[in-house]
Amino acid sequence: MMKRGKVRTECSLLLMMMLIFCMKPVYPVHAAAQSTADSISYPDAESSNDMDSYADTDNSTDNSTYYPVTDDTDYSSLPEDGPDMDNGWEEPPVFYDMPVLDTQTLHLAAGGDSYELHLQNAVSASYQLGSPAVSMSVASLSDETAQSVTITPIAAGSTVLTVTAVGADQSQHVLTCDITVSQLEVSDKLVEIYLNDTQTAKDVRIEGADLDAVYYGSSGGWNDSFKDALTYSSQCSIDTGNEEVADAYFSDGNIHINGYAKGITNVRGTIFGVPFSIKVKVYHYTLNKYAVNTYKGSAKKILKVKGAGNHKVTWSAGNPNVASVSSNGTVTINGIGATKITAKVNGRRLICIVAVSSKTACRAVKNARAVSQKKDVQYSQAYRMSQNYYDCSSLVYRCYAVLGIRFGNTNPHWAPTAAEEGRWCTNTKHVVSTQPVDILSCKLVPGDTIYYSFNGNNGRYLNIDHTAIFAGYAYDESAGYYGTVIEASSSRNAVVERMYYPGNTTKLIGRPSKK
Repeated sequence: MMKRGKVRTECSLLLMMMLIFCMKPVYPVHAAAQSTADSISYPDAESSNDMDSYADTDNSTDNSTYYPVTDDTDYSSLPEDGPDMDNGWEEPPVFYDMPVLDTQTLHLAAGGDSYELHLQNAVSASYQLGSPAVSMSVASLSDETAQSVTITPIAAGSTVLTVTAVGADQSQHVLTCDITVSQLEVSDKLVEIYLNDTQTAKDVRIEGADLDAVYYGSSGGWNDSFKDALTYSSQCSIDTGNEEVADAYFSDGNIHINGYAKGITNVRGTIFGVPFSIKVKVYHYTLNKYAVNTYKGSAKKILKVKGAGNHKVTWSAGNPNVASVSSNGTVTINGIGATKITAKVNGRRLICIVAVSSKTACRAVKNARAVSQKKDVQYSQAYRMSQNYYDCSSLVYRCYAVLGIRFGNTNPHWAPTAAEEGRWCTNTKHVVSTQPVDILSCKLVPGDTIYYSFNGNNGRYLNIDHTAIFAGYAYDESAGYYGTVIEASSSRNAVVERMYYPGNTTKLIGRPSKK
């Protein structure tokens, strides 16, 4: 029995030594957040009751706590190079955002709005403009905190703002912001617009600004250039007192002003807090008559310029053989033709077209206009000589025939064609032109007959297939000078008065009556 007990004892010791030899290594773990041995999990008592095998065998005096790692332990949290046996797990590093300004470049307008420059990620800060002697005349600082500072522009110039900021980790950082202050001004305080000019608008420049710079910082709510910000930024506004006289708006770095009617108004606004005001005077010189259609031997005509005020008016006539004018604007009719009477005032020119026909031609126009104003007139070639029926050539013929001009026709009951009327003008030398003429050339007079070719080769003289009577000159404020013709229109089934167009379809212009 003793031998068996001794052998059993020796076997037990051998097994225990083998168990100890094969055991996993013990890893130390730093006790975090006041962890104690009581909070450490041990293997089940059934698997092992030998608590001494888990005791700390290290004689060091640190407070690290160790535990065994079994086969089902999660190794993913262990460092690749193994644990630090002296200090336990390494604490993860803490990162702090560095202090930063919301912009490093700032454009301001002298006397305009202040700007609140923001500082982020700082626990304290101090602000200093460049050389005090220079910088304090350019801008001033107020409301200094760790988060922002208010910069007020004073006068044109440049300076540098230096910010010494302390971050959350107590590290110190030096930041800078370049500040440029511009003296914004408008190039003109008084604008005069003349509606008689070709251009009835003017641009007023905004001076002192860098048109391509971004004012009030790149992160101040918008990032357009100055010229774009004028249109889109709420910090820029413009208003006109009387929009019936003129209006204004920002355009490409300018203030664009349009004149509409004679009068005086003001354009006011602000640009980043800088106010401006422009007085606008709109002049409009007008004539009491822009076109005179008359006949040789008619009474004198009186022309007057309205809106001239105290400005002197100088009168002149283009062709005195047609009409002459006195120093006070009295026009004397001298001969058949058309000319321009010009009034010059304050460097502007006003024109009245005076067209003089024979008395016969004026009456022919009067006859044609009377027909065009009837409501029951129709177009017809079959009934062209019947009452209230006309085609183009019968209208011209019937308006002149009652005045003794028959275009060489021997049949009083049937009008010649438009082509034959044109041929008669050529043969009797009653031709004004064989090509289109512009209305301002002043070659037409009331009563002239115009011959057209719309449909190409028809075998007739000059391929003429239509005719009309020139009724005279007219003027409209928006359209300018124009002329009208009276014709029998197949498409409208009526006799109408329409605008004269000098197109390529015009083949001949005649003047049936020269006396």
